[in-house]
Amino acid sequence: MRAGRLRHRVTLEWWAEGERTASGATPTAWQVGQEVWADVEQLRGRTLFAAQEANAETTARIRIRYRADIAAATGKTLRLRHGGVTYQLEGRPIDLGGRRRELELMCHEWV
Repeated sequence: MRAGRLRHRVTLEWWAEGERTASGATPTAWQVGQEVWADVEQLRGRTLFAAQEANAETTARIRIRYRADIAAATGKTLRLRHGGVTYQLEGRPIDLGGRRRELELMCHEWV
């Protein structure tokens, strides 16, 4: 991965469940995590790719350096914020080349 392509700052947000309150409720919320350097590429239309769900509508492809916590994430546990746009993962991150150097995240805008 060429470091020069990683020119965007992306904020990771993790889904977290809080501790039970006295009433027995378990609060849940998105917790702001680290900022990482990324290559954010806006895509148009529908993107087809074999490793993920067929015919998934994708609006961005985000590439970052490999991180084990992100490699195990899903769209239910992680979302990304870039500028004023929040992105949700589609499926699991793709370890390009299987060499644990970079991850490709296929995303759509959080609505």
